[in-house]
Amino acid sequence: MHDFYKERGLEVPKPAVPQPVPPSRGRPRKVLGSVFRIPPELDISILLEFIGANEGAGNFKPLEKKFVRVSGEATIGHVEKFLRRKMDLDPACQVDIICGDHLLEHYQTLREIRQVIGESAVQVCASWGFVPGFLF
Repeated sequence: MHDFYKERGLEVPKPAVPQPVPPSRGRPRKVLGSVFRIPPELDISILLEFIGANEGAGNFKPLEKKFVRVSGEATIGHVEKFLRRKMDLDPACQVDIICGDHLLEHYQTLREIRQVIGESAVQVCASWGFVPGFLF
């Protein structure tokens, strides 16, 4: 290494001196495991599919992700609120959440739906349309 610098007429750098590590303040940091660990309370994975909108439903943003992992205690009302916020839907727009051939009610939890309909219930389809005069 020294020859490299001397051949080029450059000053030979001094070896790096290890710097002392200052003691950390507060609690010691935990060594994290896998970044992709899923909390146990997020026990339901759902697949969201858009199946259509009525004419005049207006503009909406497409979902960024097709799959969502949520708590089994979440209700269909929570899923609807999530869709409204992520897709920037108009408040006058009616959102129907369908699983298979079942129209789901706002009060139903995802865990309850999985128990009643079965494991295939993790696929949730949504449709929405503009319904004048009604707020849902």
